[in-house]
Amino acid sequence: MKRIGVLLMTVCVLLSGCTKKEETPVEEEKFARAVQTTAVGTGQIANDFTFSGKAAPSREVSVVPTIPGKVTAFHYDVGDAVAEGAELFTVDSTDLQNNLRSVEANYNATKLQADNAKTTLESNQILYDEGMLAKADLDKLQLAYDTAQANLVSIQIQKENIEKNIADCSVHSPIAGIITQRGVEIGSFASQGSPAYTIMDVSTIKVEVGVSEQMVNQIKVGEKVDVQLTAVSPEPLQGTVSSISPTATQAGTYTIKVTLNNSRKLIKVGMLAEVKFVTEMASNAVVLPREAVLTKDDETYVYVVENDIAKKVPVVTGIESGERIEIKEGLTADMQVVTKGQTYITDGEQVRVSNPQDDVLRVPIEGTEIQHKGE
Repeated sequence: MKRIGVLLMTVCVLLSGCTKKEETPVEEEKFARAVQTTAVGTGQIANDFTFSGKAAPSREVSVVPTIPGKVTAFHYDVGDAVAEGAELFTVDSTDLQNNLRSVEANYNATKLQADNAKTTLESNQILYDEGMLAKADLDKLQLAYDTAQANLVSIQIQKENIEKNIADCSVHSPIAGIITQRGVEIGSFASQGSPAYTIMDVSTIKVEVGVSEQMVNQIKVGEKVDVQLTAVSPEPLQGTVSSISPTATQAGTYTIKVTLNNSRKLIKVGMLAEVKFVTEMASNAVVLPREAVLTKDDETYVYVVENDIAKKVPVVTGIESGERIEIKEGLTADMQVVTKGQTYITDGEQVRVSNPQDDVLRVPIEGTEIQHKGE
């Protein structure tokens, strides 16, 4: 019995040693969701479209001689500036000069005949008036005078035509511009078959772009537009819409011509250009990053943070431009709008503002730089 009692006591001791202590439950620690915010500010926003084109001269002409012939002299080469009316080259006029001398001699002889016929007619008119000359004889004298006068007019026309052809042997520039091609040499034969010179007027440059039917009626002749020519300037140049085609091209677009002043001759023909058309613009507008604005179930809204609480605020949006959007209604100055993490929070949820390490978040608003101090 004594041994049994000892065994029972041993078992009790072992059992008591194996019993686990009851653990005290620990409440799970809660953490607020981190978000980034920006302060509401104002700036400028525009809805614009950009189209590509190439710089081209405002005018380009090919010069050919009116009178074909052997080139006797030329005065300009490629790259030279030429004034309107300047003599470009001449062709041989020797044959025309000889023809002119022959026609002038014929003209002088015919004029003498016409003068004599006139004198004879006038003398016999007196005899006719006194009844000393028959009407038929007077009519013959009148016919001789009229014939001589008609011949004189015909020869005068020939003379003037030859004189004009001689003048045309000297070929002049029809416009002021830059010589871009010369196709004549001294001794070569110039004709209308190929251009003797090509001249471009680059004092004004035009850029042609094709726009869609959805846009063409939003563009007006005389409208000022920005033209980016990176080869000329890092800043856009100002151009003017000079014409709008009323008919579509085979590609289904409408050709818009934009002109730019090129008095400094910095824009070269063929340079790539980007033309920006602004269809609507707002100044002093509330502008946010596009990602800050949420849309769900036909409701557009943002989240703002007030006393570490996220609050859902319905908004009315306006112009959208790339990654930026105008807020027309719903926000007031100095509200803190959630720009990162807004898709994971709910209305009334406690949040923790955790902006970038430099404690400054900049909103890309043209002409405006908004800074927000985070907590």
